[in-house]
Amino acid sequence: MGTDKRSLFVYEVYVGERLRHLVSPLEPDEAAQYGLSPEAVVGLLAVGVDGPGGLSAMQPDHFEENPAFVRFLHEMIADDVFVVPGIREQASEVGEHGWVDLLDARTPDPLGDVPSCDVIGSVEVRDGALVPMSYRPNEHHRLLTGDGFFQLPEELEMSLLKRLHATMC
Repeated sequence: MGTDKRSLFVYEVYVGERLRHLVSPLEPDEAAQYGLSPEAVVGLLAVGVDGPGGLSAMQPDHFEENPAFVRFLHEMIADDVFVVPGIREQASEVGEHGWVDLLDARTPDPLGDVPSCDVIGSVEVRDGALVPMSYRPNEHHRLLTGDGFFQLPEELEMSLLKRLHATMC
């Protein structure tokens, strides 16, 4: 189960001499006090796309993912995916050997045909248990699709925000 409680904020900043709109989950007061680390920027809005127009209407072709955030996200998931009860339950159903996919909660039909852009990554299973250090990111996962911005299980969402806050100190 994902969380749709995350707020994303758009910040206008100059990158060199160009005004850019950066998307981040960090609150405005935090960003003002500490700034935005590269890992805290989910991505950039296309030049000429105005942030105040509403992120819920944002189209994927108007958004550029930030590779530093994507790396940070997958490193966090690799460390913390094992605390997600739903993933552990799925592992117990796999049997002797296989893989469990971590699905983006925004996917319209998690029990049906899940598009590859909604598979965040996979974890290996042996004897019904998750194998440590076996998480593999899916290079086809997208932070923004026509169904909206990525949504993590609540445990991973909390871990992401906690780790982002740690980058600010």
